[in-house]
Amino acid sequence: MTLRSVLFVGLATAHALIAWTWAGTSALGPAIAATIYGPLLVLDALKLPMFGSGASGGWAAPSVLGWVCVVLVWAAIWWGVAALLARLCRR
Repeated sequence: MTLRSVLFVGLATAHALIAWTWAGTSALGPAIAATIYGPLLVLDALKLPMFGSGASGGWAAPSVLGWVCVVLVWAAIWWGVAALLARLCRR
């Protein structure tokens, strides 16, 4: 495994664990929600079906396509960060 891959897996896993563990806390809840709804709102502005059609008590739940897009956006971000860090470590 390359350094870039190791960094990517570590960063993505840390992000997922923090989101899963602290999503319900008052301190990090809004920040975690922003990591989900931020990409969704941008893609929703492009008229993509990012939100489910079911009734909700506040924010609309992401659709399956929405969750896939959130995962792909954050995977791309963490891959870019890992690539940059790996490049800096080689120098």
